[in-house]
Amino acid sequence: MAILCAHVRVLFLLGALQQVVFSATPVPAKRYIVNLDLLPQDRFHDIAVYYADDLKAFVKELRQIVPQEVIDVVDVIAATVDKHIRAPYAAEMVGVSLAAGVALGDILLANLLYELTAHNTKACTSIVAEALNGTIYHGRNMDYDFTDALRNLTVVIDYQQGGKTVYTGTTFVGMVGMLSAQRPYRYTITLDERDQGGWWENLVEALVEGTGGVTSILIRDTVTGDYTFEAAVGKLAYSPLIAPCYFIVGGTTSGQGVVITRDRVSAVDLWYLNALGGQWFLVETNYDHWTTPPPDDDRRDPAIKAMNATGRANINAPALFSVLSIPPVMNNGTTYTVTMSAEVPELFFTWVRYP
Repeated sequence: MAILCAHVRVLFLLGALQQVVFSATPVPAKRYIVNLDLLPQDRFHDIAVYYADDLKAFVKELRQIVPQEVIDVVDVIAATVDKHIRAPYAAEMVGVSLAAGVALGDILLANLLYELTAHNTKACTSIVAEALNGTIYHGRNMDYDFTDALRNLTVVIDYQQGGKTVYTGTTFVGMVGMLSAQRPYRYTITLDERDQGGWWENLVEALVEGTGGVTSILIRDTVTGDYTFEAAVGKLAYSPLIAPCYFIVGGTTSGQGVVITRDRVSAVDLWYLNALGGQWFLVETNYDHWTTPPPDDDRRDPAIKAMNATGRANINAPALFSVLSIPPVMNNGTTYTVTMSAEVPELFFTWVRYP
């Protein structure tokens, strides 16, 4: 009965959301289970086999924009991937490579997607908001280059141990990390791009010299651990990274929402929800919140205007989806939209977008 009720709730939510879509009908992302009780190299086997052709097409496209000298470095790193990417993620990459028939160097390229493209991609809008009853809602648009290729690879994965979901994430097949994630009853996390350095420096300094981690893997690492909200924020704020970024984190109680502005070493700013002080939502795109976004890429102000028009009394998952559906918050680069709430884990839903 509990399972049936959960399905009814999801169907009701989907029906409500379809009534507020302003553009082409979104398509629910396919959802899979990854069994964490399996050996790491076996966990993604079936998914990798099914999406092998789409993954090969994406890697081919990615190779066309990455200089050959970078590919050569990544291939060298891939030959000893377990020395540069820690367990179990290195073994999972090897398993994806073997199952999909894609070179390990190319799988590593796919897993470094953010790090390799953070210099020239304006990617994403994330919103975290607190409803009148204290429920924290979290939503995001994933905007990216390679939009068509990434739409074909967008999936939701429930990571299970002992038959129970430990955490959930939206990712692109081939990546063992994730850019949108939820630890049920603990926290939700999204990643937005922050351009603060050259990608060649990002890659060489961090992977070859071992001075930083992969952002998508740090997110998965964080939802793997059963941290408190505060501990999760600390891990995301102060773990060394290859590339700067914004981490947006939502929790389960009043005030648990934060935008972490990151450089490669640590956080440079933590911006928290403060509903009592009038800050009941935070909008992050790809610019430091204390600066003004450029006129040719201002998604922040339209999102803020839509959130204020919605009102705290009316915010919920469908309303947040509606805000994320208005132009230019949703745009031609939008690959998928996620809405979620760690307090209500069954609200985690992802739609592939076709603006």
